[in-house]
Amino acid sequence: MKHMLAASAGEVVACLIRVPSEVVKQRAQVSASTRTFQIFSNILYEEGIQGLYRGYKSTVLREIPFSLVQFPLWESLKVDLPLQSPPL
Repeated sequence: MKHMLAASAGEVVACLIRVPSEVVKQRAQVSASTRTFQIFSNILYEEGIQGLYRGYKSTVLREIPFSLVQFPLWESLKVDLPLQSPPL
């Protein structure tokens, strides 16, 4: 349970960085002739900080179920299948 909570909290925090970069990236893909910094500036000017976090809630809701499975699985595999050094 603690791994699930840690994974969920980690995703919420990671999305604070991931979502704005995705918003800028997607808008850059649509308007290839505009520079990235100009796209970033336009979002802030026209929409404010909320524009950078458009889709934050849906991204978090998409990422958490994967984290709930992936992180506890990783932690259990680390315990059950310890890395073995190759023979010298």
